[in-house]
Amino acid sequence: MPSKRLSIFDWLTVATLGLSVITLLGYLVLFIHPYVFFNPYPPPRPAEIAAATATPASSPTPPPTYTPTGTPTVTLSPSPRPTRTPTLMPTATPTWPPTPTQTPTQTTTPQPSRSPLPFVCELAYQQPPYTSPWSGVAGHFQDQTGNPLPGYHAQVECPGAGTFTLRAGADERLNNIYGNPAAWEQSCNPTAYQPMEVRVRLFNDHPDPDGTTQQVSELVIVQLRGDIYGSLGYVTCTLNWQGWR
Repeated sequence: MPSKRLSIFDWLTVATLGLSVITLLGYLVLFIHPYVFFNPYPPPRPAEIAAATATPASSPTPPPTYTPTGTPTVTLSPSPRPTRTPTLMPTATPTWPPTPTQTPTQTTTPQPSRSPLPFVCELAYQQPPYTSPWSGVAGHFQDQTGNPLPGYHAQVECPGAGTFTLRAGADERLNNIYGNPAAWEQSCNPTAYQPMEVRVRLFNDHPDPDGTTQQVSELVIVQLRGDIYGSLGYVTCTLNWQGWR
């Protein structure tokens, strides 16, 4: 039987397989012995690695030590003290005959009173001491130290209601309400907060020998506003003349 001839492709296949086998054998040799002559990139030998590692590193140079210089000491010199110059004191020359010295005479000027009348009255507006609406006036008498002075009279003119005369301290209920034993009160409208003008005059506690009662303060005009906080005009009368009765 005649033999079959190999074609060019068969030869190329055989050559490729042969080169593959040779390549594998070369890689195997490189793996076993990497320092073979045909290895283009052989690894560094242990002696070369030891030589590169044994190179001593340069030691850092320590910074220079700073030596402080001495701080100059400042010495304060005391300020020169001024030299005192002796002062000549004048000598008194006696005068003959001696001239008498006149002593000034102190003149006492009497202080004017606070008012030409015995009492000075002050007015203040406040809320009435009742729960229901109320309009009117009240007050008390006292001396300059605040002690109560009962017995004096208050004359109150309420518009449309008439004129009323009250004795201070005569009603114990009013004394308790206003906290003063010389209190007095007059209602001008006991059921409403009403704006009105009320006139108050204060009189002595006893009549003069001719039977008349002396007025002891100036006329007090009370302007009630007609609201809860201004429907009570409270009059405080303070004795201005010491020892007056």
